[in-house]
Parts: sequence; structure tokens; C-alpha cells
Amino acid sequence: MNHTNKNPSLTVEPPKSKSKPQPRYNVEYFHIYTDEKIETRHVEGLESLRALHQAWSFDYDKILLIDNYNPTLHTLSAQQVLEYLASKGMSPDFWAYEGDLVENAKLLLEQMNESKLKRSYLKYIDAHNKYPCSLLTAAWYLTRLGKLDTSVIRSVSDTVYVPADRLFNLLPEDYKPVEDRANKVILSSNFAAEADKVQDLFYPVSAGRALELF
Repeated sequence: MNHTNKNPSLTVEPPKSKSKPQPRYNVEYFHIYTDEKIETRHVEGLESLRALHQAWSFDYDKILLIDNYNPTLHTLSAQQVLEYLASKGMSPDFWAYEGDLVENAKLLLEQMNESKLKRSYLKYIDAHNKYPCSLLTAAWYLTRLGKLDTSVIRSVSDTVYVPADRLFNLLPEDYKPVEDRANKVILSSNFAAEADKVQDLFYPVSAGRALELF
């Protein structure tokens, strides 16, 4: 039997296929210590992002990390950093203090599976009464990926932070040893699958300070 629809307005169209959601990207382009002044090496990160922005055809969140954990003298405030970036038209979407990552670093340490590496970190923390750069860096990346508590990430506006699917980090080239160590930490943890979601892009400028590899 032929059931002809005599009312065109009731014509049923075939369902439209749903487009696959685009991955969420997150780019760290500025890393500064609270005992520093904003100098050429910091500006290089901005210029690198401007250059890459021309080549990238995807949207991304801009994020920065302010290290208030390692310095003993604090002469630079978060407000000064944010005002400077705004004056350059490079305001971040989100930012965080490195000191706020300590609790997440503790959680990451609990998730490490390689006993020898874990013991070496516990020994370092006990001897120096502080958490090393590589462990905090690994915690920072896992936080941005949403695997650790994201409440430490602050918004410049009222936007709620949404964990990224992939990270890019624009850093001075002498950060590489610390980055390699952070990658090793992630690979030796229950979050090993996240390691491939982090990509470092180094520019040829010194960080201007000694970095603790451990």
C-alpha cells in the first residue's frame, strides 16, 4: 500500500549526522617568577605565540603560570603580570600560581608506580622541604588536562575552566631537561596515557636562572 504524505509540512527528513566535537587545546605561553622583572626572554613567548597563531587554524585557551613557590623574595604581583599582558593585547584566559600546585603534586606522587623513582622524590622532598620543579611541572600538566584538581586554575573573567584534550607549552630552550623529567614522571604514574597529550615548543632564549632538574 502506498502511503502518500499529502501534507508537505509533515515531510520527515532523514536525521542529520552529528559533527565530531573539536578537541580543546590549551597553550601556556608565559611563565614567570615573582622575583623577576619582565624582560626580553619573557616577551619571546608572546612573539612565539603570535607567530604560531598565524599557522594554527584551531581555537585554544591561553594560560600562564606564575611561580610564587621557588622565589623567597616577591617583587612582582599577579596583577602586574596581567596588566602587562593586557597592554600587549595578549591577556590569558586562565592562570595559576605554582604554589597552589603542591597539593596536586602530592596526589600525583601517590599515583606513581615506579617505586625507585617515587622513593627518590620522597627523599628529595624530605631533604629540601620542598617539591621539585619536575614534579610540580608534571602536576601542572595533569591539572590542565583535568586529571587533578582544576580549582587551582584561575579565570581572568568569569569563565569556568574546562580541561583540555591537548596541551602546548611555549618555553625557553633550557627548560627542556625539566620537561623531559616531568614527562618521565607522568609515564611512571597511573596517568601514563596523558603523556602524549603534552607537546613542548622551545624558543632559543635562556630562562635567565638556574633550574633544579630534579
